[in-house]
Formats: sequence, structure tokens, C-alpha cells
Amino acid sequence: MKSLNQNGKASAGVTAFDMSSHACVWSKAGVIKPTRCINAFDCLNCTIYKRMKQVVADGKLKEGRAPADWRVAEARELRDPFQMKCRHMLSGRVSYKYCINEYDCDHCAYNQMIEDEVLAEQLSRSHQTVVSGFALAANYYYHIGHAWARVEYGGRVRIGLDDFAARLFGPFAQVDLPRMGLVLRQGEPGFGLVRADLRAECLSPVEGVVVALNPKVSDQPDSLTAAPYDDGWLMVVEPVKLLIRLRNLFFEDESRVWLEDETERLTGMVAEDTGMQLAATGGRALPDIFGRMPELGWKRLTQTFLRT
Repeated sequence: MKSLNQNGKASAGVTAFDMSSHACVWSKAGVIKPTRCINAFDCLNCTIYKRMKQVVADGKLKEGRAPADWRVAEARELRDPFQMKCRHMLSGRVSYKYCINEYDCDHCAYNQMIEDEVLAEQLSRSHQTVVSGFALAANYYYHIGHAWARVEYGGRVRIGLDDFAARLFGPFAQVDLPRMGLVLRQGEPGFGLVRADLRAECLSPVEGVVVALNPKVSDQPDSLTAAPYDDGWLMVVEPVKLLIRLRNLFFEDESRVWLEDETERLTGMVAEDTGMQLAATGGRALPDIFGRMPELGWKRLTQTFLRT
């Protein structure tokens, strides 16, 4: 596999969230035993946060420590109101901020400002590798229907189309996005791709409510094929049952093996129907594969690879 990122440095902006290496803010504060964050710092919808908030409300937090089944160490931050570190400081989102709201984040103006700021931030550049001629972005989850899901700070999920589908079906005349507030279901149609008089439905990789759309894709559909993992993102979803739904997606090594299998299947179809090669000189798959080989059949391709 060949790296597409030459400098290896992350850009400023919204980044993909690594679900395996962040500690829960309550454990960072010393209130509970060392615990991994399981909700991408979406504390307001986290069962641990809700339980601990009730512990605090019931006055069961003694000398900065949780009840026996949670307790590990003294938490000075929770005894002194001037030492209560904001959860965004504990998570590393901001460098300096102390809580003045007794961890009542759902009624905190500063917390709302941070949540709004995350949606408005510029997307950081993805780190990509080439697998069997197609780009694959690191720390992205992939649905079998070739949509990707990227977990971000605060638990929201950004959604897009992968490079394989963009090269196979694009360029597009139009991208049909769902309306704001619509509830998407994993494995059910979530957005549409239009090419001339042809249309394809794409399945949603996660479940949740649409909270943001990418206007650039609507105005400039070519951005989807030019940068499917970056400027060509499609929407942002406020997910439900995130951890459960992520288990149904391919990630890291699994996604590489899956993409190799998909490419092998497509290569076989191309060789059998056209006698042509899928990859250009240098190992990258050609763009506009359907446009070059319409005999592959639009319906056949959508059924085989988009699973619709």
C-alpha cells in the first residue's frame, strides 16, 4: 500500500476520532477507575455521564470519589469549585477552562458554543493509503454499500461516499441529500447519486438524525469525485446506538481486506465483459469506470456494489 499523505502531519480542523485511545473525562478527574471513552466525548448521551450526574445530584460523591463500585482515587477537582476542570479541558478539546456549572453540561452555554463550533470548523485532511488501486482513509468506518462514516469529537458522525464508488459511478450530475432532521436507518437508503438519466440509491452506514449537509456537494457535485474523503463529504448525523452500529462496519484491517475483495470482483467483471484493465499505469484505478465501460451495466453495478 502506498501513502498519499507526504508530510504525515494532521491539518487543523475537525479530525477523525480514535474510539480506542481516549480516557473518559470522569476517570481523568479521578472520580472513577480508568475507563475508555466509548462515546467520542458525547457526554450528554453517555450512560456513564448520566449515572455520574445522578450520583452528584444525590450527594453521593464523598470527598471527590464515586460510590464503592466506581471509586478509585481522590478527585480534588470536584471538591473545590475553582478546580473543576471543564469536560472539554479534560478531553483535550480546549487547553484551559474550568467548570462553573457543576457539570450540568446540557444547560451550559459554553458547552453549546463548543458543539456549534465543531460543526462549523473546517474539515481536516484525511490520511489515505491506496489499496488495489483505490484510496482508503484511515480511521474511517466503511459500510458494505461503499458509504463511509467518520466519528468526530462530540460523538457526531460525518458520512460520505468512498473512492471506489466515486470512481466507479462518477462523475455525477447531482447528489440528492436527505433533508435536515431526517432520521436515517443503518442499511437503508440515505442519499442518491444521479448521472444523466441514471440514478442510484446509497445505503446509510449509521443510524441517527441529520444535523448538517455539505452545500458544496449540492452546488458542485464534482467535489464528491475529486475529494470523496475530504471536501466531498455529504452530511453529519447525530447518531443513536453508535457503538452497536459501528460493529456492523469495516474498520482498518477489515476495510482493507474488504476493499481488496471488492476490487477483485470488479476486476473480474471488467475482464469478462470488456477485456480491458481496471488500473492505469502507476496502480491507481481509472476514474469514470462506468463511463469508459457502460457495457458493465448500471443496474448490475448498483446491485453488486451499492447493494441497492
